[in-house]
Formats: sequence, structure tokens, C-alpha cells
Amino acid sequence: MALWKYKQKHPPLASQEGTLHPVTEVLLELRGHMDDEARERFLRPDYDRDVHDPYLFSQMEEVVARLAEAKTQGEKVGIFGDFDADGVTSSVIMREALIACGIETAVYIPEKVTEGHGLNSKALDHFAREGATLVMTLDCGMMNHAEIEEANGRGMQVIVVDHHHVPEVLPEAFAIINPKLPDETYPFRDLCGAGTSFKVAQALYRRLLPEQEEQLKWILDVVATGTVADVMPLHGENRALVKYGLMVLGKTRRPGFQAMIEAGRLLIGEEKMPVARDIGFQIAPRLNAASRMAHAMLAHELLMEKDLERARKLAGDLEMHNEARRKISTSTADEVRKLVEERYMDKKFIFAADEKYPYGIVGLIAGRIANEYRKPTCILTKQGEESRGSFRSVPEFNVIEALEKCSDMLVKYGGHAQAAGMTIRNENTEAFYERFNALAEEALRDVVTEPTLEIDTVLLPEHITPQFFRDLSLFAPFGEGNPEPTFALHDVRIEDIRFVGNGEKHVKLRVSTDASSKIFDVIAFSLGEACREMQPGDRADIVFQISENKWNGSTSLQLKALDIRKK
Repeated sequence: MALWKYKQKHPPLASQEGTLHPVTEVLLELRGHMDDEARERFLRPDYDRDVHDPYLFSQMEEVVARLAEAKTQGEKVGIFGDFDADGVTSSVIMREALIACGIETAVYIPEKVTEGHGLNSKALDHFAREGATLVMTLDCGMMNHAEIEEANGRGMQVIVVDHHHVPEVLPEAFAIINPKLPDETYPFRDLCGAGTSFKVAQALYRRLLPEQEEQLKWILDVVATGTVADVMPLHGENRALVKYGLMVLGKTRRPGFQAMIEAGRLLIGEEKMPVARDIGFQIAPRLNAASRMAHAMLAHELLMEKDLERARKLAGDLEMHNEARRKISTSTADEVRKLVEERYMDKKFIFAADEKYPYGIVGLIAGRIANEYRKPTCILTKQGEESRGSFRSVPEFNVIEALEKCSDMLVKYGGHAQAAGMTIRNENTEAFYERFNALAEEALRDVVTEPTLEIDTVLLPEHITPQFFRDLSLFAPFGEGNPEPTFALHDVRIEDIRFVGNGEKHVKLRVSTDASSKIFDVIAFSLGEACREMQPGDRADIVFQISENKWNGSTSLQLKALDIRKK
């Protein structure tokens, strides 16, 4: 049972002054948007205003000059992308931009299980065979000191385009584009790999294809996908990139997305414009299924494909891999949950390592468990003398800083505050757990590490109006750093209750309050068991989000219940 945590427990006054609905005013304050300019930027993201000049990156001039030289000299540029959805979208953005500018490319994405993260010698062999003299690492590279040194020794210069943790000693690259560099002049630090790659593409177009720079907006569907898939905070520049990217995705010209939407029977298009959740729960898992179950080049080639029939074949293969991924991740997550219930309920850090955990899905499982139990989680695959896998964290705990304090025990590691990966010798795992858990226990001493339902505020019946719903729509896109607003109604009376769906897992209710004659329709997905003892006449508290229900040509407001508690 989740802990209900209120940000504000008193309902906003209906007469509260302001140009917006009184609850909207409260929500903006709760999210830190205090003045008119901040509110305008948040509620109405604008591409021209909020997407920064790419040349504000301190080393962008050198990067573009070097790429322009590559074009003049007829050099081939090697593109090394990471294998996750952010890395794949980064490689698509950079490959398309370089090709458009007349620069020949060679692409290499590592195989997840055998090669792991980051630049490696096998990739450098590939680039050498292809005749590449310049290599770009996308969504990776910051920790590849030895590999970049090797590339330099083989006559290849390396440009690192990354957004991950910056080590104390930088790799010996020709240039580094990373918004997190400590002396970086770029004004926005939270770009993902795809967003950072897009900034290079923007700068390149501005220099080499200025008349076509507006056409770059058609790649924003790919940029938005990488941003949401990598769970970047949806504020500042990311808000504008994702807002406009969702518009492009709704009318995408990209055969790969068209075929994926068709194969997965996804409700995305101009009839139903996508939201960030569609990327997070539909598109990103499919792109990630390529590396988890086969090879990430499948996802890369799908997004690059220009022929719709060929794209349909690739999308069909991806759909098959995604279905297999779904089955194995469900069974593996169930195994880890049993372990958590037996061993980690009184701990602040969840740690599971086993030979039977498929390496391709450990990050997915770590994220699921960390979210369910609200504790930093590490899932490792044991292989011979070493184990490797992924961390996912909670907002109050910086996992990469903790890993740095354990670095003497690790073969390698990398990532950022909320997600990271590592390789460790099996003989060190127990000592590692003890030290890492001690760090987690200290950092989270005063933090409630149990499933928590964050509630923005309590509402009164009169707050729930079409005008309020229109205001709420301005808060989208929702995601990391900007969750969909969640509310509570207290002491409602259940007028009607029906159990629906396969196994009666879901519930439809009609509820009222003593303070109003309004009747509210409620849909409660997966709450059938929790509501089994309820019946008309009972009273309850409800936590919910507000949605629209469209049926037979009419539209009405509906409460989407996240939890219901009988009084």
C-alpha cells in the first residue's frame, strides 16, 4: 500500500486571485514557477525563444570547423552510438545531418551483451577498415580515455558528443560537446545524447546548409524520443524540444516510425496526437528491445529507412523482439520482487545478482524495482569471474557519486545521477554491497523509502471544470521533473461500482460529495482487488488525475483513479 504524500493538504480557495484557475496558480507555485516570465516559458514553450543557439557551446566552433574540413577533404566520419534508445536516436540524428551536408559516414553501434557501453577496439578496427579519419562518439565517450588514446595512435581524431558524468580527468579528444562540462558556457545542462547531437546538427546546418535549417525541425520526432526515453527532466529547452517533437511525431514523415506505429497498433497520429507517455511506454521500449534481444542496429536502420515496405519488415522484427522482451522481463521482475520481500524490505539499497538474469534487460528491471519500492536498485548479471549490470535510483540519491566512492572495487562504471552501469569482479560484490549500502543508508536516513503516491493538492468538487482541464493541458508534456498533476477528493460517496476488464481487474465508479450535487465518473485501472469489498453507499478518499472521456461523439471529464481507500 502506497504512502499518500501531500504537497498541499488544504484545498485552494475558489476565489483565489489570479488570471488562471485557482488550482493552476497553486500548481505553478508548487513547481517553482513564481513570476510571470517563468510561468509563460513553462506553460507556452516556444521553439524560437527556448531552443538555444548551438554556438553557445564553448567548443562548437572547433567541432563544426573540423567537420567542414572533413567535407572539403573528402574524409569519412565514423559514428559510434550507444545501444540504448538515446544512443540510437543520437546516431540517427548525426548520420542524417552529416549525409545532408555531403559528408560520408560509417556507423558502429556495439552489441550490448558482448561489448557493453562505450568506444572499443573492435569499433576502431571497423572504422579503420572503412577508412574513417574522424570518429564521433554519441551518448558516450566521457569515460573512454584508453580507447580515445588508441584512436589517436591509429591516426583518428575523436569528437565526444555526450551528456553523461564528467570525470575529473577528461579524455584526450579533439573536442568535447557535453553540457555538463564544469566550465561549459551553454545555458542548459540537461540535454540528453539526442538533444546534444541535435545541437551539433543545428550548428552544422547553420554553417553548411543555412537555407535548410528550418527542415531540421522534421527530425524533432527523433530528438523527443531520445529525450523522453532517457528520462530527461522536461523543463527549459527539453520542454520545447519535446513539445515540438510530439507535434512532428503525430504527422511523422519517417517511414520507420510509421511502420512501428502500424506494427504495434499504436494510437498515434494526427487523429490522436501523441503525448510523452506514448514515447515512454510504447516507442522507447520497442527501440530498446533491439539491443536487449538482438542488436541495436535494427532500431537504427528502422529509423533511417526511407522505403516504407522495407521499414515494415524491420518494424515486424522489432515487434517480435519486443514481445519476447515483455515476457522475459515480467518473469524476471517477479523473481527479483520475491528476493526484495525476503531480504531488502528493511534496507535502503536493493542489490540482486544472478547468472539467470538476462543482461539485456537488467536496466529495465532495475528501473521497475526502484520505482515500485522507491529505493536505489542494482541488478547484475553474473558471468564467469565478473558481474555487470545497471543501477536506477530515487531523486534523493545520486548513484554516480556513490559509485565514485566505490571505484576502487570496480572494473568500470559510468552514467549519471539517476541511472548508471558497472562491471565488478565477483570476489568484490559483497564488500561493494556493504560500502554502497552504507552510503545509501546515510544519504537516505531521513527519507521514506517505501512506495509513495505524490499528491499535489486536495480539490473541492467545484474545482473540477472544463476550464481547469484546459489549464492542465498547458502543463504537458509530462515526464521526469514535470509529473502529471495528481489530486485527492476526500469523503466521496460511492453511487455505483462496476468491475470490468479481463478478470475484473479494473473498476468503473460514479461518486458524489455532500458539498456538491456533481456526480463524477471514475475509472480505476488495476484496482479491482483493492475495491473488491466496496459497494454503493460506502465512503472513500480518492487519489486521481483528470482526463477526458470521449464516447459516441460526446466529451466529458473523468477521474482516473490511482488509489482508492474506503473510510
